[in-house]
Amino acid sequence: MKRFDVIIIGGGASGMFLASELAGRRVALIEANDRVGKKLLATGNGKCNLTNLDMNIVHYNRPSFVETYLDRFDAYDTIASFERMGLITKVIDKRVYPYSECASTVLDILRGAMQKCGTEVFTGHIVNSVEYFADTYTVSGVTKVDGQTKSFSFTADNVVLATGSNATFGRNSNNLFTALGHTNREFTPALVPIKTNKEPIKGLSGVRVKAGVRCGARYEVGEVLFKDFGVSGIAVFNMSSEIARGKLKIGSNLTIDFMPEYSVGEVENLLRKRGNVRVGELLTGTFHSKVVDRILWASGVSPDDLAQPKISAIARTIKTYTLKIEGLGDSSLSQVMSGGLNIREFDHNLMSMKSKNAFAIGEALDVDGDCGGYNLQWAWTSARVVAEYIRKQY
Repeated sequence: MKRFDVIIIGGGASGMFLASELAGRRVALIEANDRVGKKLLATGNGKCNLTNLDMNIVHYNRPSFVETYLDRFDAYDTIASFERMGLITKVIDKRVYPYSECASTVLDILRGAMQKCGTEVFTGHIVNSVEYFADTYTVSGVTKVDGQTKSFSFTADNVVLATGSNATFGRNSNNLFTALGHTNREFTPALVPIKTNKEPIKGLSGVRVKAGVRCGARYEVGEVLFKDFGVSGIAVFNMSSEIARGKLKIGSNLTIDFMPEYSVGEVENLLRKRGNVRVGELLTGTFHSKVVDRILWASGVSPDDLAQPKISAIARTIKTYTLKIEGLGDSSLSQVMSGGLNIREFDHNLMSMKSKNAFAIGEALDVDGDCGGYNLQWAWTSARVVAEYIRKQY
């Protein structure tokens, strides 16, 4: 049976970053997928938004908890760490990307760093149990060799759960730590498209607009992509997190502002300058024709009506186009999940209070952030915190 100093379960962002920080230690990284970093390749629409220079804790569901760790390893520390590995970065609207704007370059850097550290990587290995006895963890599961299912067991002094969630290509393995006595908040899709009532989005599937999105007290400006079942895009994703966290409810109204740069009065003035044309001509050249069709429908006007008497109603619709939230997309469409292991059961080094030298990092913990590099920053930060502790022990 192979023995290691540290076994990392999960070959995503946090697991790979942790392994890259443990040079000189005997480290095993176990990944269920056929290759590491599969989910990382999809982050930031394939561009891999590493972090954000506006690292405000309000972007997290557990702000005070996250703040403690960001004080120890923040966005600038992340940039410096990756640059030491050889990654050149660039900043676009405070969002930090690899210079290539290609997630595969980040994966290449992390894989190279793990190789230099001597990490033993086991892909296609599914962990079924973690057991603790006599200061030793035994990690067991199954893998396939030449088409045959085989069992495996490794032992280590330390075990780290870095499996993330079942979002996209991920796998929910938090049961491995609930078996050690931890409690867990069930995962709910977050940063995911929102399902809405059908009539307001009829014919809009595939149309993209830059708009303001409001739901409850939260307001975002960004891309909105219409789907046949609802809406997607960055601004919508951040609203979905509010639903997943329980701050917004299914059945709430989601309002789209098609002209966020203007007040309703300013929109009226712009439209009145068109003169007394027919309603059907009024918005030509301003919006996609399919958006125009839905605005007129929601305003209760006909394309053949004279525009001037209808402008106030049309302007209000442009600023407050209302959809009703009917649900969230499933985990296959989700960038992250909201939920995870109870943060109160881990100490300041993210070590379990239930089982000595067991740690959880990244999305396995009940921490999730908005779009914009916040979830990856938590992956890097939590991994570094655990790495610092383990390095002091060896």
